[in-house]
Amino acid sequence: MAAALQLAATTRSLASLGLREVARQAGLNPNTFYRHFKSFDDLGLAVIEALAGELRQGLRERRRRPMGDALRLDDVRDPLELMRRAEAIVEESVALVLEFVTEHQQAYVVGIRELHGTSPVLRAALRTVFDDLARDMAEDVLEIVPPQFVDADAVHGIATVVIREMAFYSLDYLEQPQRREQIRIEAQRFILMLLWGAMAMRMPQALRALAR
Repeated sequence: MAAALQLAATTRSLASLGLREVARQAGLNPNTFYRHFKSFDDLGLAVIEALAGELRQGLRERRRRPMGDALRLDDVRDPLELMRRAEAIVEESVALVLEFVTEHQQAYVVGIRELHGTSPVLRAALRTVFDDLARDMAEDVLEIVPPQFVDADAVHGIATVVIREMAFYSLDYLEQPQRREQIRIEAQRFILMLLWGAMAMRMPQALRALAR
């Protein structure tokens, strides 16, 4: 798996790799490949599953991990305080994504390329990963943000847009190391603008509820 990523991370897709060159890169007999995988699609699916699982778990832990009361939103009645605490959660999540893609740069570059690659199997698997990440994000946000402040359908829509846009912010982050801090700030601002917009739609209703 590591050898295939090293070869594919340059200018090629997983589907275009040859069995012998991957085996040579890995220092293994070519027949060893078929003890583990039926095809390069199977290998690609294994890479996607492993890295997607690690990213999903890390993001959920980062969003949910206890930090005293700093990131608890269910007891917030002041909209400004809610926004301040939500901003901390966004900063945490963006930081984790950017750390993850930096640590798994080869796999990430290959994954982005395979989104538009020749393998329908890998394209479908990556779309599923995006959908899973968006669903996780929406569920976590709806658990911590009081329902009077945000609409559930809006959160699901925002999560889908955020996950897809973060893919390209992350690619810029890898390819433009001199702009990394600026890109991180831009990603945070983009997410917060969507979140504040969703909250603004609910704000009149929320303020009426708080006034009671």
